[in-house]
Amino acid sequence: MQFKKILGLLIFCFSNLVYAQEYPIRPIQMIVQFPPGTTTDAVAREVGEELAKELGQQIVVINRAGAGGVIGVAAIASSKPDGYTIGTVNMPTLTIIPHLQQVPYDPLKAFTHLGVIGPYDYGVFVNANSPWKTFAELVEYGRKNPNKLSFGTLGAGTTNQLTMDKIGNDLGIKWTYIPYKGDNESVLALLGDQVQVINASGAAAMPQVKAGKLRMLVSTGARRWNALPDVPTLTETGLMKFSQNSFLSLAAPAGIPPNVKKRLDDSIKKVLSDRNFQDRLLTKYGQNVIYQSGDTYEKFISEENVMWKKSFDLKK
Repeated sequence: MQFKKILGLLIFCFSNLVYAQEYPIRPIQMIVQFPPGTTTDAVAREVGEELAKELGQQIVVINRAGAGGVIGVAAIASSKPDGYTIGTVNMPTLTIIPHLQQVPYDPLKAFTHLGVIGPYDYGVFVNANSPWKTFAELVEYGRKNPNKLSFGTLGAGTTNQLTMDKIGNDLGIKWTYIPYKGDNESVLALLGDQVQVINASGAAAMPQVKAGKLRMLVSTGARRWNALPDVPTLTETGLMKFSQNSFLSLAAPAGIPPNVKKRLDDSIKKVLSDRNFQDRLLTKYGQNVIYQSGDTYEKFISEENVMWKKSFDLKK
């Protein structure tokens, strides 16, 4: 009986080893936590195409939008840890939202981080036919006209919403928040005059800026956008010493086999380190690709989670 147990264990271990070495032997599912048409979706599909070439298997993108990214990220966390489900993860679902509400995953233990694609670049946009040509003009109007402005971003608890809240609080603007599932929805709302201001990323907003329908007033990130070099950063306006930071990364469920993780790590690093690929994403979406390993990013997420918890605790 003891011999059979040992033999069974050896067969199981050998099977898992062979399985990991052969990976991947079938298509891989990539869950994207925002709708089609968003920067995350567009960039993820580009990454998926290149990653498929490296792995020799199709990458099938599945959008699971809602709750500021929580629904899609939870789907990644609850998937079988065999390397056949990976996905995009937005930083707030791991560092901010878990301190504002219950989430169906452990933000620090439920994931195997595979690598950072790059920082999200955000901006404040208004309709091109609006009277505000600069961020300072918008702020002046907002101060003089309380509750006359509404702003839209993707879901509550994201850096987009928190940044706009901070702008309002610090600069004395009383405005109404309208949440959307993704930047594409908030862009449509702005075009339809359902809101007066949005905080959004490049892929959804840039085509409308180039078409002359939207105007970007300020970059809320640490640097100016390459596609709109004349638009200042929030810090450069002199009105605030603050920049909005968030990152787009790839992850798998916790516990994937080491050999599978290494294959994914190496392939993702190769794709994201390619200069031609970096230039393509920058040209098409204004998305800077700045690769960072999953192991390094995991430490950063842990630190950011603690920082945001302390910040919210101080406000209680």
